Amino acid sequence: MKRIKSSKTKLEKKFSKLIHLSNLKYRSQPKLFGKPDFRILEKKVLIFCDSSFWHGRRKREINGIAFSRNKQLWVDKLKYNKRRGSKVNEYLRKKGWIVLRFWDTDIYKNSNKIIRILKSI
Repeated sequence: MKRIKSSKTKLEKKFSKLIHLSNLKYRSQPKLFGKPDFRILEKKVLIFCDSSFWHGRRKREINGIAFSRNKQLWVDKLKYNKRRGSKVNEYLRKKGWIVLRFWDTDIYKNSNKIIRILKSI
């Protein structure tokens, strides 16, 4: 787990290119609650780039089917991450932020869709 990076990941670098293509000004890793990956300047928008694994997108991981060892540890960890993401969204929205979350698979495979979303902000 020590080797898992939390910033400047391949996913964030790819997303950074998409923001740049959208002609938006942004900051990476703003020091805000929940540790968002990006902040769109001039607007109150925060962006999180979520990994399908670490943020519990797939049911087979949330249910534990995907794990042969330490099943309960992983199920608990992924459920915790999912709950934490919801709490972070709720807190930031109450503070007036627009919170956007994008899955890793969409960032890699549907970049045109993401660029359209970013341009519409």
